[in-house]
Amino acid sequence: MREFVKKCVLAILTALARLRLKRLRLYIVGVTGSIGKTSTKEALYTALSSRYRVYRSDKSFNTEFGLPLAILEQPSGYSSPPGWIKVLFGSLWSAFFGGRHMQMLVLEMGVDKPGDMSALLKIVHPQLGVFTNVKPVHLAEGQFKDLDDIFLEKRKLIDALPEKGTAILNADDPYVAGLRNDVKCKKILYGFSEIADVRVFNIKHSFEGLEFSVTYKGQVVTSTFSVLGSFQVYVLLPAIAASLAQGFTLEEAVAALRDYKLPPGRMNPIPGIKETLIIDSSYNASPEAVKEALDVLTESPGRKMAVLGSMNELGEMSERKHREVGRYASARADVLLTVGETARWIHEEARLTGFPADMLAHFDDAEKAAEHARNILKRGDTILVKGSQNRVRLEKFVRKLMREPDRAEELLARQGTEWKKIQ
Repeated sequence: MREFVKKCVLAILTALARLRLKRLRLYIVGVTGSIGKTSTKEALYTALSSRYRVYRSDKSFNTEFGLPLAILEQPSGYSSPPGWIKVLFGSLWSAFFGGRHMQMLVLEMGVDKPGDMSALLKIVHPQLGVFTNVKPVHLAEGQFKDLDDIFLEKRKLIDALPEKGTAILNADDPYVAGLRNDVKCKKILYGFSEIADVRVFNIKHSFEGLEFSVTYKGQVVTSTFSVLGSFQVYVLLPAIAASLAQGFTLEEAVAALRDYKLPPGRMNPIPGIKETLIIDSSYNASPEAVKEALDVLTESPGRKMAVLGSMNELGEMSERKHREVGRYASARADVLLTVGETARWIHEEARLTGFPADMLAHFDDAEKAAEHARNILKRGDTILVKGSQNRVRLEKFVRKLMREPDRAEELLARQGTEWKKIQ
């Protein structure tokens, strides 16, 4: 009965989302990729809204259920039947009469298994598609077999673009860059590679921000952005490329991003207790993203503490990838705390590398890890916090150690009433 009701609600939301799109006739930007979709969506929104009336959901609504909610400007009803009734009435109003007056809609398009992108493309037909990368995520049972499988599903967004559309492609990702000869519409490649149209160079990273130069068609602009980590260039460049596709000059495109801020839980610096600094990347984790975050930690002031949670949905690669991160972390952190069932492999591998036993500990949940961290923290420490969502929830760790916990709703991921009911 529950599955039947779920299918009925999904069918209604999908139909209403299509009606709303037909009524508004918006220019639609779709974003896909293995990691960085939400941050890229926010960068696109920041840049394009400097010239157009743009809407994007402030949540990561990127699934078969989430996409219609984003289009209809509705929240999730979570597990509340009255909540879903309210959502359905709100959706009816939004489909036929209400909602923001907008010109553009920026949407995340996530896929967890084969067929997901096909389902999303039955709801929405983007004119501009951004493909960020292909990484080893969603490889658990019932999901993807390998990277080739992931790529084949995600590329459907680019294949579905109209001839007058635009594809924004990562020139440094071999899978994504390989699409450039298959694209029938306009394309703009971005990255460090010589094949990139929007090419970045002279990159400098510090805890003051990220500075780089970018060139396009002979123009060069240099700017500084308030983000941590040189890898954030892959968040900013697609927004610059999309702006160029909409007629911005390179200088205008870069200037439109100077006030860009990362969403909560994505490498955000937060003041901690005892004059410590927390680098909050608690929203999610994948092997490559964890390594990139650890590289940022190595450049930080004071003693370096890494708090790493389980990385979910890695399938048969899970143990190997966790152990790989354990070796990587042991060379970059002074203190290593791990949280969650599969994060135990990170702990074990660090121990095998000779990591000091008194600086290494494993916990089943985030709050126990926070209690331990409070006892061993030293003034001036930098604490990197990164892990996956399900059964880890490292934002709970951050809340226990942040200097101003009353700002948690503003600064941390997953702080809504419904999230607080979920372990």
